[in-house]
Amino acid sequence: MRHSHITWLNGRFVPTGQALIPVADRGFRFGDGVFETIRLVNAAPYQWALHLTRFSEGLEALRIVPPVVDWTAIAKQLVAENQATDGFLRIAVSRGVGSQGYLPDADIQPTCVMEILPPSLLPKKPLTLWQSSHVRSPNNHKLAQGVSSTLALLEAREQDCDEALMLNPEGKLCEAASANLFWITDGELFTPALASGCLAGTTRVAVMRLMRVNEIVAHAGTLANAQAVFLTNVRLGIWPVASIGPHMWRYDVAHPLMAELTEILNADRAQGAWNAA
Repeated sequence: MRHSHITWLNGRFVPTGQALIPVADRGFRFGDGVFETIRLVNAAPYQWALHLTRFSEGLEALRIVPPVVDWTAIAKQLVAENQATDGFLRIAVSRGVGSQGYLPDADIQPTCVMEILPPSLLPKKPLTLWQSSHVRSPNNHKLAQGVSSTLALLEAREQDCDEALMLNPEGKLCEAASANLFWITDGELFTPALASGCLAGTTRVAVMRLMRVNEIVAHAGTLANAQAVFLTNVRLGIWPVASIGPHMWRYDVAHPLMAELTEILNADRAQGAWNAA
């Protein structure tokens, strides 16, 4: 990827340093928007159609009128402009500028951004989790309102942990602060059901498409008996968890089922195409 990055903003391709948004934008003021982060593999976004579907559902959930945009055409041109082969494609739409306090103006126009993010380094070792005191508000969309996850991650860092395990308001397993949660017990694969309020993560969807997974509603103590725990998101793919505090639960970070699934997911990613789900 060349150094002069290009960003698409409200219909124009501009140098990233010139992609400026007004301070009155509701995305800045209230977190009033939706975003998607899509992994690029060989210059194509993995599970592109799935991301666009979730993106549309997020806009509908916030009652933001969808902009008339050919996202695929813009994404292809942006990838070409940046000569991007890997990294991430990020789409963000806020409700735009115009409001009386929290109430948006009736004729408000959305702010639309698409950008290329560089590849990020993977962790050097399995992750340590801390069970957070901050709960995950039920939400299956990628809304620009992640303060509970931010606070959970800050809390985890204070405990010298890498990530935060978050429960829902009923005290049931939900997800990590920035990833979906899976565990292996007696050779079977489990994940919290969407009814728990966890994000409908696209890597989560891929795992469930590629291997049999039991979706359940479960309490945190369920993980005490798990042989292995791992997290999934577009950056990590599948990444093992070594322990969860403060319980001192420890896990097999080289479980054969986890290794098999990682291999299957990597092969699936390598076959990604623009029209793939």
